[in-house]
Amino acid sequence: MKRILQVGMTSNYGGIEAFIMNVYRNIDRKKYQFDFINMETKNKEIAYSDEIKKLGGKIYKIPSRRENYYENRKQLKQILENNHYDFVHNNILTWSYSEGISLPLKYSSSKVIVHSHNSYMNSKMYARRIMNFINRRFNYRKDLIRLACSKEAGKWLFSNKKYNIIPNGIVTKEYRFDPKIRDKYREKFGVKDKKVFLNVGRLSHQKNHYFLLKWFNEIYQEDKNSILFLVGDGELRDDLRKEVKALNLTANVKFLGIRKDVKNLMFMSDLLLFPSFYEGLPVVLVEAQATGLPALISNTITQEIDITPNIHRIDISQSPKKYVSLALKTINEPTSLTRNKAYLKVKEAGYDINNTVKMLEEIYSK
Repeated sequence: MKRILQVGMTSNYGGIEAFIMNVYRNIDRKKYQFDFINMETKNKEIAYSDEIKKLGGKIYKIPSRRENYYENRKQLKQILENNHYDFVHNNILTWSYSEGISLPLKYSSSKVIVHSHNSYMNSKMYARRIMNFINRRFNYRKDLIRLACSKEAGKWLFSNKKYNIIPNGIVTKEYRFDPKIRDKYREKFGVKDKKVFLNVGRLSHQKNHYFLLKWFNEIYQEDKNSILFLVGDGELRDDLRKEVKALNLTANVKFLGIRKDVKNLMFMSDLLLFPSFYEGLPVVLVEAQATGLPALISNTITQEIDITPNIHRIDISQSPKKYVSLALKTINEPTSLTRNKAYLKVKEAGYDINNTVKMLEEIYSK
């Protein structure tokens, strides 16, 4: 059995976490076993902890670098020395945390994977930008296995070094549009006759929620039969609630927090609004397209995500008011791809989890 230590899981039910768990659920666990590092602060558990344990994975809780830099290094080093992993798979956004790379290279025989899941970083994260700059020296190593979720994510992290793209696969058949679930959820949320807008993502700077709220406010002024659901949690939650109140949209913008029924919420919805400043290759957009949910997304996101005709782009440097008519038009006009056939298009494009797992098993088996 090949043993793989996964680094990069957080308490956030986000794209990286969804990707890793999609793989873990579908990989042959008689041949490949995943264990996980938890470096969350305040004793928080990483996402999917209960499921990880049920699937046979171990979770090692160590201090975060912010809490205790030396203990973080010491305990990770001990885990590596005592467990003899075949691979250490680093799922990262930047080079800022390097211990999952440097320690196994120095103190173990594990092969080291560096997997890029993003294409940019917040310019205001000064300390992280400095660490990212310093730790880019590891990109010159010849003994790294470089992976990326998209071309832009690969170019961002690895520059001109060679890397392989691993699609952010999902179980496509599970996302086949179900009109019965749509009707059930629209009745459950009291939106049977409304225009339902959806956003899924961490409540953080990257996701550009202030633009989103201004945009929806303009949409609501044009069509009072509109409602927006926000799925996710994060450091901006309280500030965004205040913004919603200031815009007098409390009755029409609903914060749903972290949900395990995002697929059903997509069935329920009419349009996904996704104006992120930057992304790698968002799992959410793969999922949305598989459900047949049209999406208006920012022009900063890689065109590799344009799997179906249901993706439409906006320029987030422009006023959100400019895209009110496009949002309402997209809802009202039928698409060339029916919702119950969309999952097949996503599967044909290579975003089925079986394809992703096959690619990773080829890497892990070496």
